[in-house]
Amino acid sequence: MPDEYDPMREMGFVDDRELVLEPQGILTPANTTRDLCEHFIPNGGKIFDLIERYDMITTLVLNNNGTDNGTLSYLAPLLKAYGATDYTVSRFFTDNIPLTDHAADTMRYLLDIMPVFMDSMVYEHAADAICEKTGVPIDVTGSCALTLDDFHMPVNEAREIRKIAAEIAKLRLPSDLYDEDSPLELDADEVRLVNVLDDVFQNRLRSGSAFEMMQETSSVGLSEKAYALLDIRKSTQIDLDGVMYAGSESSDYQVLDLVREGGGLALSFNGTEAAVHGSDVAVISDDTTVLTFLGSVFFDTGVQGVIDLAAQWSRKYLENTEFPDQNLADEILRMYPRKLPEVYRIDDGNKDQISTRSEAFRNKLMKRAKLKAAKTT
Repeated sequence: MPDEYDPMREMGFVDDRELVLEPQGILTPANTTRDLCEHFIPNGGKIFDLIERYDMITTLVLNNNGTDNGTLSYLAPLLKAYGATDYTVSRFFTDNIPLTDHAADTMRYLLDIMPVFMDSMVYEHAADAICEKTGVPIDVTGSCALTLDDFHMPVNEAREIRKIAAEIAKLRLPSDLYDEDSPLELDADEVRLVNVLDDVFQNRLRSGSAFEMMQETSSVGLSEKAYALLDIRKSTQIDLDGVMYAGSESSDYQVLDLVREGGGLALSFNGTEAAVHGSDVAVISDDTTVLTFLGSVFFDTGVQGVIDLAAQWSRKYLENTEFPDQNLADEILRMYPRKLPEVYRIDDGNKDQISTRSEAFRNKLMKRAKLKAAKTT
């Protein structure tokens, strides 16, 4: 069946650029799911780290995508076993998700100039809170579907899951990070982590409400983000070379790499080491105004315009160059009279150094946001 006639497209008035972003680490200086686990589960932060690392090892190193949906689906029965409900989870996010400075202004600006989508690894309760705080329409947001109240978990099953959680918390967190070029050899900590969690998720939690919850929790993880981007591309009919993907999480590595290989702009904003390794450009900043600026340059001049800007990023260059939205360039110079936010063109020679720097800044920013939240409660 032929496509319907689109007069705007026939006249050339069509969108040819779009922004897709992971809000966590960009719009909010928080690892929302880790914070949720810390709130409900004893040693929940460490348990989150271990399960996330297990997910990365099995996906990127062992190339085993399995039948489950990854970190957020694995966590669902643990949250339920410790008494989390849909209401208490929603309330937690509404009350506790912080915004990065000027995040709402950034989204208002970017939504006004081009199609914007959030392809998020957060639970839908967190996505709802982020959308409400930033003004992003919920219908352009992908997130992890989590329903806690629809499942009845017997007392004895909850008790067993809490016992399993305590066992997981005793494991050592491997120090290595992973990308698609990681070697197939695993060290002793990694082997133990994989063996223990394989047994947990493939055997011990393979029945009852825990299994049902993992099956029904549709996660947005490593592969799912890439599939979601391809779906967005199909719906907007914008090719990958017209996509700016802003990521920050390790789970963004594959989709950043996909965008980069497709000629689009892969941008890490306060990204993990893995996110920086998948990117063309890395930003390190405690404020999103620089993302607004880079988005405006991308909209007007495309991928190469942002890459050229990143390669020459300096106060002198901003002061002596004309930009599509000069007000934004002037605002950045005004906001940062001494030291600009860090913007880098990533290449083989600097990616290790910049990725380490970005992850350290990210951790510091998230710690600071958590301390600030603790003082206000």
